Amino acid sequence: MSFGTLQLPSVIPKPTIQAIIERACNPQLGEPDLALDLEIADLINQKKQNYPREAAMHIVRLINNRNPNVASLALTLLDICVKNCGHAFHLHIATKEFLNEIVRKFPERPPALLNPIQLRILEFIQEWRSTICVNSRHKNDLVHINDMYRLLSYKGYIFPEIDTQSAAVLNPTETLKSPDELEQEDRAAQAAKLQELIRRATPADLEEANELMKVMAGYDPEAKPDYKKQTNEELEKIQRKTILLNDMLNNVKVGERIGGGDIFEELSQACKVVQPKIQKFIEEEVDSESIDRLLNLNDLINTVLKRFEDTKNGIFEPPEEKPQPPPQSSSTTNESTSESLLIDFGNPDPPQGQIQITDDLLELNGSSNNKPSSEKGTGNAIDDLLGLSFN
Repeated sequence: MSFGTLQLPSVIPKPTIQAIIERACNPQLGEPDLALDLEIADLINQKKQNYPREAAMHIVRLINNRNPNVASLALTLLDICVKNCGHAFHLHIATKEFLNEIVRKFPERPPALLNPIQLRILEFIQEWRSTICVNSRHKNDLVHINDMYRLLSYKGYIFPEIDTQSAAVLNPTETLKSPDELEQEDRAAQAAKLQELIRRATPADLEEANELMKVMAGYDPEAKPDYKKQTNEELEKIQRKTILLNDMLNNVKVGERIGGGDIFEELSQACKVVQPKIQKFIEEEVDSESIDRLLNLNDLINTVLKRFEDTKNGIFEPPEEKPQPPPQSSSTTNESTSESLLIDFGNPDPPQGQIQITDDLLELNGSSNNKPSSEKGTGNAIDDLLGLSFN
């Protein structure tokens, strides 16, 4: 008797994102598989659609696993995804659903001694609040992270200090982007938010989704952000940092050592890191006047950086006068300084007693729309200029 040949499928289905995450959090792993964790982050960035939400929610469920090794591996994976994925993933770690789940095993009142998993969770919330909730261009979508921070603080939980070196990944020094890059970033964030609003499908969410679709479709052209202006504002900040560095070099005394991870080094790195982008702008620009301004800014940076390196190596020169900013065109000489660099770039409810974000509890320490203290200026002009936000 013959039953015929066994027919195998021509295409072997690829493993789901949940299955790959399970591999990365296998309890038999002695330490995190960083290569696999980065592969998961790349997969989330490439696939988008439902991947950010599915990954975030599966990871947070594993964080609450009874096996502490699984929970620790899941926390490492979450950290890598937050630091290597964009706003689409950040949007989902800022939802009430995710945040309520990540603190599900937190008692109503803090115990005398927190376990390592709870400490890392508190550190993550503190880190997110001090970085992406402050410097993200779409921080209005992340307000529930601030809400959870305030709620846990009210309950008596004390947040550990964050590792500023590790958190620096979420606090980039280079924010210079072209108008096209800014627009693409906005559209990606809007698409991710629209998908989440439609998924939740409450009347308020659907109403917000309708308004968001109008924005994405360009229903009101006057409401479209001025991306050229945003780029020019960043160029102006770079110019101010360069002039500040030169002024500080004027005050360095002969024999004084600088550059050992100090503010001089911070400013020089902030100027140096944007040079490739400025040079790319020069290559792509077609307007001759705009090219001249970019060239002047690039020369200004080169001059001050060379002076910094000389001073760092003990070569001192007489103090120089403050470098002059790139010249304005005759048509803009009466305009404000902020326009001096304008460049035409062309066209289910949790159990009772569990910590959770609820509207009544949020009112204890202010509305969720209030800005956290970390969003305010540090009071130090240099720190504000550098964009530091770890205080």
